[in-house]
Amino acid sequence: MPHPQAHARSLNEYGRTASQKSLHFEGISPLLGCLATVAWILAFDNFAFWKTIASAQGGMSWEAGGAMAGLALVLLFMFSAVLRPLAGGRLGCLMLGAVLLASASISHYVDAWGLLFDKGLVRNMVETDAREVRELLSWPALIDLFWRGLFPAALLHFVGVRRSTASRAIRQTIMLTSVGLATAAAVAMIFYGTLASTFRNHRELRFQLVPSNFINATYGYLKADRTSTAPLIPVALDATRKVGANAKPLVLVFIVGETARAANFSLGGYARDTNVALADSNAVYFSGVVACGTDTATSLPCMFSDLGVAGFTNAKAQSRENALDVLQRTGVSVEWIDNNSGCKGVCSRVPNRQLPTIDDGIFCDGTACLDGVLVDALRASLAEVKGDSAIVLHQMGSHGPSYFKRYPAPGPFQPTCDTNRIQACDVSTLVNTYDNSIDYTSQTIAQAISVANAQAANMDVAVIYLSDHGESLGERNIYLHGLPTLLAPKEQTRVPMIVWMSEGVQRRLRTPKSCLTSISGQPLSHDNVFSTLLGFFSINTKAYQPSLDVWSVARSSSNCTDTERLTLK
Repeated sequence: MPHPQAHARSLNEYGRTASQKSLHFEGISPLLGCLATVAWILAFDNFAFWKTIASAQGGMSWEAGGAMAGLALVLLFMFSAVLRPLAGGRLGCLMLGAVLLASASISHYVDAWGLLFDKGLVRNMVETDAREVRELLSWPALIDLFWRGLFPAALLHFVGVRRSTASRAIRQTIMLTSVGLATAAAVAMIFYGTLASTFRNHRELRFQLVPSNFINATYGYLKADRTSTAPLIPVALDATRKVGANAKPLVLVFIVGETARAANFSLGGYARDTNVALADSNAVYFSGVVACGTDTATSLPCMFSDLGVAGFTNAKAQSRENALDVLQRTGVSVEWIDNNSGCKGVCSRVPNRQLPTIDDGIFCDGTACLDGVLVDALRASLAEVKGDSAIVLHQMGSHGPSYFKRYPAPGPFQPTCDTNRIQACDVSTLVNTYDNSIDYTSQTIAQAISVANAQAANMDVAVIYLSDHGESLGERNIYLHGLPTLLAPKEQTRVPMIVWMSEGVQRRLRTPKSCLTSISGQPLSHDNVFSTLLGFFSINTKAYQPSLDVWSVARSSSNCTDTERLTLK
């Protein structure tokens, strides 16, 4: 028989052990962690997604509610199945927290600005600079990130997630997948008509759904980026240039606009006079131009490529020469001057320079510069011209969301939206601010034309202005740009183009202004740029297409009479 004191000690030790076990909480199971994480994301990070589905139903009903509830269950199980293999222990907890933070940051801009998240947007994020990042940040964005991302991530970290064996993770993943597929089959049987028509008519839904939108977009970007390491493919190796006995250099100033949409150019019929500075410039406005893409990272390389929008991909463009390479190889001096976030690889093989943002008290504030700085740079470059040259000026233009920083205050249109939280501004004030940026862009174009015209005695010079893409200003609750081209509204794809020619250029190209004016309403696109640049410098190559050369099209226009051509010979 055990001694009474020994028996008492044994009971005390057992009690302490049991108490310690009851107090030591090892965290929730990985399965519950995945389900809780996905449930939070579906409930709080997908407002835009559920709003689109609800609005597509034309009003809530039991059928619509049932379809949305069933879809939510399918997404809950399928997303959890994707996360479950990695969701165990401390690393798994960190992974789930990272998904919560990423989902919160993405959903803020999807909800606030109507952005659709695809690989093009990932490319823009990777290629952005510190200034653009600062302009995207705001206190509401940070608060949103805190409660939708940091709070649940911290809570999950505090509670913890238990470790799991590989076999259990596999079993639970299979279980979640099976339940998800079974639920999907049941939902499809009951609500197929409702959901099928909704997703067929609203293709933007897959770009709104968090977290699959940024996971798929990131994968697509990385997959495309891996294919961009191919050797450089030369373009137009057969190119030759017809050089005459002209005493004057032939010079083209090509201004790449930023975020200017054709809808707000008074030269194209906009009711408000946003182009007053260009009224007496003797320039020709082209009203039917369509951009290659809806973001700079796509449109800029596409604009100078020979591939055309039908054959263009960023991966192909990165490993392929463009129009500037052909110009340089045929003896044209090329220079790229940038007041934006870079040339996206277009100028990597030609002389280029990024203008400094040092505070000068005139154009630059230490973080960014107004486009007037490009006019001064152009004046200096033209003074150094020795032979045929192409000078590209890359504007800051109307880059959002901080439109109020793109022009000298106060601007002609008042009141203005002086914040980067453009979705919080009244539509009229937002449009005022954007129109002020267009007004200033018009001023810088007019000044560039004036600088070029001042050199007309020394060179035959022309100026082309063409925007990279347009912009949404809250129409259909969509802001900024970057939507997939197939879904993008015309505000993001219709862009302005302006051409000015000195009399010397009109004679040398045998293209009077009247001939150019006669085709100014024809449909054009960024596809016209490659052959137009080559045509300007009389470059012969199989890659050149006369039907895409604006000068050639103007000369062959039925409205361009023989008399007009002969007067310039």
